[in-house]
Amino acid sequence: MRLRLPPCKASRFSARFCVLLLIALLVSQPVSAQHLDVEVWGQGNALFAGFCRTTAAVGCDLDGLADALGLPDGTLPIEAITKKRIFPVDFRDLSGGDFSTRNPGFQSIRGAMLPNELLSYRALGKLKYWDPALSTWNDAPPKVQIRLFGGLEASAEILSDFSQCAGQLLCFSENILGFDGSTVFSGNGIHGSQELVVDITGANGILHTHLSFFLENQDGETGGPDGAYLIEMQLVSNARFFPSDPFLILFNAGIDSVAFGAALKSLTGESGNIDLPQQPELPISIPGDVDLDGDVDRIDVALILLAAQNNETLNASNAAFDVDKDGFITRDDALLAKTLCTLRLCSIPVEAPATALNAAATYDQTSGILNLNDIHTDGRHYRAELKQQDDRTFMLTTLQPDISRYASPAQYDAVTGLLEIPAVFVNEKFYRVTLKNAGNSLFTVEYLNEVDALPNQID
Repeated sequence: MRLRLPPCKASRFSARFCVLLLIALLVSQPVSAQHLDVEVWGQGNALFAGFCRTTAAVGCDLDGLADALGLPDGTLPIEAITKKRIFPVDFRDLSGGDFSTRNPGFQSIRGAMLPNELLSYRALGKLKYWDPALSTWNDAPPKVQIRLFGGLEASAEILSDFSQCAGQLLCFSENILGFDGSTVFSGNGIHGSQELVVDITGANGILHTHLSFFLENQDGETGGPDGAYLIEMQLVSNARFFPSDPFLILFNAGIDSVAFGAALKSLTGESGNIDLPQQPELPISIPGDVDLDGDVDRIDVALILLAAQNNETLNASNAAFDVDKDGFITRDDALLAKTLCTLRLCSIPVEAPATALNAAATYDQTSGILNLNDIHTDGRHYRAELKQQDDRTFMLTTLQPDISRYASPAQYDAVTGLLEIPAVFVNEKFYRVTLKNAGNSLFTVEYLNEVDALPNQID
């Protein structure tokens, strides 16, 4: 079995950038500057993102970060006007360059999300730049950008065939470990892929992933003016209609802590503390779980593989990499870790579990809400929420554009007004449903019949 790393194309990235990219994607390095990870959790039909509070975990020390940045007592990094959370990080915390970072990370605690829930990010707004000489925020200079690299998108190396992935939205082919996709934040807006997959939760709802940010010019060469940079994004789940509230990431690019603190304070003002989620529990490490996120996945395999390629000597800090316990870190450890994979995008299950994550539509009998998480019509995709009015009538309450997320989305024909839903998930069962547009945002049930399993076709 051969694990393959993504090729670096000289026409697109410089040789130095390629080295930084592979390090950022695959190496777990201790950081020299404090940062905050993004903690994610779900509640009902909504997704939330906030500050991490896991005791003793890197990226979760709010008090330590507040002290390091000189924030007033009792305050948190929250923008005063919009109340958006701010996640400060430092480009200099990655070994190999001053313009790269794998922070902030994205993590969820045990039970905070559903098993195998697919998390994506959505880039928003423009890249902002803080000039330390003028102490002002403006759109970033025209030739400066931040590239977020490491998200997944559909490619030849990633399977999206519903039958081959046994009900999962996507999975890796048998012999491939792939990374693909990038998003560019600039002073003119978002370029490249606006939305990419972050990762999929494990069977216990735990997720812990670090993507890769680079400060660069328009030719892909790393570097840029000293100062602070600000980007905005939100998180999206394939199992929940409402995404998280937008949040901000503040990057330090070569200025001291006093100047960086001034950039942060210009955003926070004197904003006070807010309620935070309960203290989460740390996941327990298992064999092959070298990034200590509670499961064995593609990231663990890649980290072990890189350590073997670098001929790392076994020591106390990397002891978990020696999966077969032979006293050495070799490719055999990476291959053994892959056999221990716990189903986060590195092995294919035997059969599809009956869960709401596999259906583009779900119905909650308690609230009477029909969630249509993927509707295809006229070449475009949407999400919608309908509220039941009586036994045969639903009212459309929310509609928003989206991307394709499911193998079998609902299909709407604007000419006939028919909305064909291949499978609605209700109380562990699936139903095929047809609704007809009756005008005034009302839809009536024309057909409803229980089906044995999810349909096995791709839009």
